[in-house]
Amino acid sequence: MSQIARRDTTVESWLASQATLSQLRAALPSHFAPERMARLALTSLRTVRGLAECTPASIMACVMTASQLGLEPGVLGSCYLIPRKGEATFLIGYQGLLDLIRRSGKVTSIASRVVYETDRFEIDYAASIPFTHKPDLRRKDNRILGFYCHATLAGGEHLFEWMPLHEVNAIRGRSQSGSSGPWATDFSEMGKKTVLRRAAKYLPRSIEFSDALAADDHVEFDAAPTGTVEVSHVEIAPTPPTAPASVATRAKLPAPPPPPASKVVEVELFAESPEVVPFEDDGFPL
Repeated sequence: MSQIARRDTTVESWLASQATLSQLRAALPSHFAPERMARLALTSLRTVRGLAECTPASIMACVMTASQLGLEPGVLGSCYLIPRKGEATFLIGYQGLLDLIRRSGKVTSIASRVVYETDRFEIDYAASIPFTHKPDLRRKDNRILGFYCHATLAGGEHLFEWMPLHEVNAIRGRSQSGSSGPWATDFSEMGKKTVLRRAAKYLPRSIEFSDALAADDHVEFDAAPTGTVEVSHVEIAPTPPTAPASVATRAKLPAPPPPPASKVVEVELFAESPEVVPFEDDGFPL
């Protein structure tokens, strides 16, 4: 059996175990069945190119992160499991951010939209609703001018944020996943997510929303994580033996301890890094 096949089987066995389903049930919202999360994770494992080659521990950690946030991998742009250098990484999508914002109950409406070069689009910050957008329904190309986010808060205030295309491309250029994943396949959705993140510094935040933004910073800009997600019942394939040492060297080494029956893999999440501008400063660093 190949190494990839062993990893695939290990993750499938973990997803099917009752212990895993119990962990997912404890992490998920009450309306979200753990069996559904296990099926979605398995679908991602089989359909996302390169994901099955990632370490089982990193795949399992991503599944637990998605469960804790109550987001469905690969469904309507909610979140994604992305392979990177042999490790699976969790990337939240535009729809996932919208879902977390709406859960606060303090935002009555919110959306991000694409502005194309042939649309009629004007900004007037002196107006109560500071923009006018009339899409060109007969446009024949996809030349993008920029992206904007508009939200109405529960108190009646309007929040508006605009980002021209070059600013979104600058952020994509600094992202570790800028040349692959949804940036490559769903650029418009990622652009809408980017301006939504910029606007989020003015929005009411739940703990889930703050955690999701911190997780996204970790993936996009390699911020050091904080916190831990415990994943139990992980079987790691043994590493191949190294070249034998000399008899004299072996005599000086203590006997190795017996291998544990199972391992608990701790994957750290959500740490701040001095190399990344904190989100509270300006959303995405510019």
